[in-house]
Amino acid sequence: MADDPTREENFPVTPATLRESAARAETLAAEIDALHQQLRQAQDEPTRRSGFRLPDAAGTARQIARDLEETAEDLARVRGRSTCRADWGVCPEHGATLRGTGGKSWCETPGCGREWGYDRHGLPCTEPATWVVADSAGEAMPLCEGHTMHARRTLIGAVITRAADPPAGETET
Repeated sequence: MADDPTREENFPVTPATLRESAARAETLAAEIDALHQQLRQAQDEPTRRSGFRLPDAAGTARQIARDLEETAEDLARVRGRSTCRADWGVCPEHGATLRGTGGKSWCETPGCGREWGYDRHGLPCTEPATWVVADSAGEAMPLCEGHTMHARRTLIGAVITRAADPPAGETET
């Protein structure tokens, strides 16, 4: 797996480097706030008003810090992904039933109630693979329960077997 581009040693950006950048953005926001306060204490009105852009600049720096933190969390999820090889997330119980907005996701199956505080649908799956699904061309991929459920509904001619060495005859189609 040395040639796996998702392995940390093959990719220089880490969650820690993103968090370090986020901390620098927070520091910058604090410096901008301090500059704004200094300008507001000036003796003349034009000097005091000249810093009118600074609150917005500090807010932008804080948004940058939040975006970097959220990216660090997403990267940690991607790097820590489990054995399911699907590049999009599912509800572990209901399959391809996720909806989302604003960086949050939820299962739309009535009564499920599962929610995630991140874009689960848009990131690679983090569930453990329990099945191996082969399409009609013979391409096989280890998948979790939710992705296998989706494959059963959508892949014509798929051959589905348990991921662990299945006993003879324990194949599903």
